[in-house]
Amino acid sequence: MNITRLAAEPLPGMAQAQVTPESVAAEEQNGLAHALAMTPHALVVVHTRITVESIPPGRLLPKLRRRGEILVATEERHIYEARVLETLRGPAMKRVRYEVVVEGGDSFDVSTTPAIVMLCRGPRGFYWGGVGAYFEASHESVVLARKLAQDIASKPIAKFEYCD
Repeated sequence: MNITRLAAEPLPGMAQAQVTPESVAAEEQNGLAHALAMTPHALVVVHTRITVESIPPGRLLPKLRRRGEILVATEERHIYEARVLETLRGPAMKRVRYEVVVEGGDSFDVSTTPAIVMLCRGPRGFYWGGVGAYFEASHESVVLARKLAQDIASKPIAKFEYCD
């Protein structure tokens, strides 16, 4: 694990604030703790680019089978590129590229607001850990994520549940 900044140091563009457990909503605290425990990589990033690729139809989704009818899903691969501001968990890096597979036509956005993303690694490289693995990177959230990542690093984890 790699903590690259001191807990009191704000990220560029973020105001310094008093961080207490009360200043970060309990729901966000629980979400951050759970996502950090379920993924091997956690980064504070600023997205710089997104590329959308179609995935050819042909993958059958059993949940779409109805009354003997088989529907084929059309999916897209959203490939995000980002500048890494801080590595919270996993090897330190300066840039990252990761994928998200979504249903065709889902909207996408490249925000320049810092975000905390939890990632998995597979044969094609990094991929997003799924719902609950993306948080806005307020100063309070980043400080909390640093602390949680340090706490989690001291405990053995047998399996990262968000990573298939």
